[in-house]
Amino acid sequence: MSPAVLIVVVGIFAAGLLRGFTGFGLAMAAVPILALALPPRQVIPVIVTLQLMAGTIDLPANWRQADWRAILPLVATMLVFTPLGLLLLAHMSADAARLAIGLLIFASVALLVRGVRLPDRPPAWIGLLVGVVSGVMNGIAAMAGPAAVVYFLALRQPARVMRASTISYFVLTAVASIVPLAWKGLADTETTLWAVAALPALLAGQYLGTRGFHRASARTHRRVALLSLTVLAALLTARAALALLG
Repeated sequence: MSPAVLIVVVGIFAAGLLRGFTGFGLAMAAVPILALALPPRQVIPVIVTLQLMAGTIDLPANWRQADWRAILPLVATMLVFTPLGLLLLAHMSADAARLAIGLLIFASVALLVRGVRLPDRPPAWIGLLVGVVSGVMNGIAAMAGPAAVVYFLALRQPARVMRASTISYFVLTAVASIVPLAWKGLADTETTLWAVAALPALLAGQYLGTRGFHRASARTHRRVALLSLTVLAALLTARAALALLG
């Protein structure tokens, strides 16, 4: 096994553990590791392809538990407002965008830690607002996920519903993302081969992560999810601040 393949397999396995336990985190955990082995232009297409493959496999197990009344408007609004994020990106640097997103995630996590929660059926405008933020973040930095994860964590729903909803949400966003990637020639045969090679490692990690989720308490699941978001925010703000400071 070549060093590149080993790095990809280990990185995807670790990301699978996080995704299996929390319902999200595949890109967050895998991108920094895969960037050590693959060209930058291949990393996101490989992860999106894996997200789509794994989602197709585990979506049936989460279909009934997911909150589709929250997911579908969120995805639809995110897609509509992604062009707005692309437009804003033309007038601001990518690092300034990452800094803003990191600070927004920090603020959201702080509110959740302080006990701020939404009812399990919040007003429709809240979900639409989250969809707008997700779309803008997707256009600016290809990061539609964090706002949605915070939203699902804020709902007064069981951990199993939150996890199933995030998994289902990321399957739909992967479907939406794979089309432009393929159109631009980024999701090609080589990308698919890397994804197929890494899929067993992802499924193995997810299996162990899922077992851990079923054995853990709802409080533990929430703590791990919030910690994961905090790490993401810290990485984003640190990277952006270092770049902006030169």
